[in-house]
Amino acid sequence: MKKKRFVLLALLMAAALVFAACGGSGTETPPADTGTDTEAGDAAAPPDNTVYNLVLTSHEPPDSRAANYINTWAAAVEEASGGRLITEINFGGALGGPTQTIDLILNGSVDLGFGLQSFYPNMFPMTDTVCLPMLPFDDSVQASKVFWDFYENYDFMKDEYSQYKVILLRTNSSAPIATNKVKLERVDQVKGMNVRAMAGPLNDFIISMGGSPVGVSIADLYSAMQNNTLDAATTDWHGLYSFKIYEPTKYYADEKLLYNTYFFLMNKDSYAKLPADLQAVIDEFSGENALNINIDDWNTIEETAKETVLANGGDVYTLPEAEHEKLLALAGQVQTNWISGMEAQGFPAQEAYDTVIELAQKYAN
Repeated sequence: MKKKRFVLLALLMAAALVFAACGGSGTETPPADTGTDTEAGDAAAPPDNTVYNLVLTSHEPPDSRAANYINTWAAAVEEASGGRLITEINFGGALGGPTQTIDLILNGSVDLGFGLQSFYPNMFPMTDTVCLPMLPFDDSVQASKVFWDFYENYDFMKDEYSQYKVILLRTNSSAPIATNKVKLERVDQVKGMNVRAMAGPLNDFIISMGGSPVGVSIADLYSAMQNNTLDAATTDWHGLYSFKIYEPTKYYADEKLLYNTYFFLMNKDSYAKLPADLQAVIDEFSGENALNINIDDWNTIEETAKETVLANGGDVYTLPEAEHEKLLALAGQVQTNWISGMEAQGFPAQEAYDTVIELAQKYAN
C-alpha cells in the first residue's frame, strides 16, 4: 500500500512540474532567438535611446546666412528629439557641388539637401512662377511667405516636389545688377555685356536688355568678375556677401531683379525609416515652423551686404525713374512670354501667376 502511495505522489509532482513549464504562472517565456528574421509587423520597436544620424549637404559656405539657418534647424531637431536625431552637416559642397545636390538626395547618398532650384533647369518649372523678374515683392520675408503658401495651399508645384519630403521652400534675398567697370545708369548699357545668370526667365530678362547670359557657378564668380570674364552679375545679395563678390565688383544697381528660390528637401526613404515619434519631430520642424526659423536672416544679410559694399568703396544705387520703368516694361514682357510658353506646354501658368500676385498683396508689408 505504501508503495502505491509513493508512486501516486511521484506522478502528481511530475504533473505539477509540467504545468509550471507550460506557463501556468501567467507569464510568457520569450522565444529563443533563432537568428532568423521576423515579419516586419512582429519586429520590436527600437529602444528609446536609438540615435539616427542624418547626412545633409549644402554648397553654401559654413559662415553664410544659409549655413546659420541650417545649423539652427539641426540644433532644434536634435533638442526636440532628445538627442536621437543628429544631423551631420557638410557645407561648401564637400559632398558635391550645387548642381549635384538633388541627385544626392534622390539616390540616397544623403538624407537632406539645401540648395537652389535655379541650378536645375526644367526640373522645377512651376517654381519659376515665384522667381519671375521684378515681381511685386518688397523683401525676402514677404517673398518667402508667398512661396510657401503657393506650395502648401495650391497644387501648382505639388508634382515637381512629389519625390521628396519637403522640409522648406523659401526665397533668397533680392538680386541687384552688379558691374565691375561700368556704372549702369541706363538699361541700354547692358547691350553687349556678358552677364552671369543661371537659367529660366532671368536669362530671358538679360537677353531682353541686350545682354548675353553666361552660366558661371557661384564658386567661380569671384574670379570671373576679377578677370573681367564677366561684365556683370545678377546675383542675390546673400551670394554677393557670402562669396565676397564685393571685393572685385564696385557698382550695384539695386533694382530687385528677382528673388531666387531655395529648397530644403529630404530623401523619402530616409524619412520613412525613422520611427513615428522622430518622423513627428521632422514634421514639427517643416513647413511654416521651418520658415519661421531665422526668417529675417535674408533681409538682414542684404543690409549687411550693402553696408560692406559701401565700406569697401563700392556704390549701391537705383536707376533713374524712367530707366526703372523701362526695366519693369521688359520684365512684364518676359512674364507674358513665360506664361504663354508654359501654357503651350500644358501648365496652368496664367492661373499660377495670378495666384502669386494675389499672395504678394496678401503678404505685403
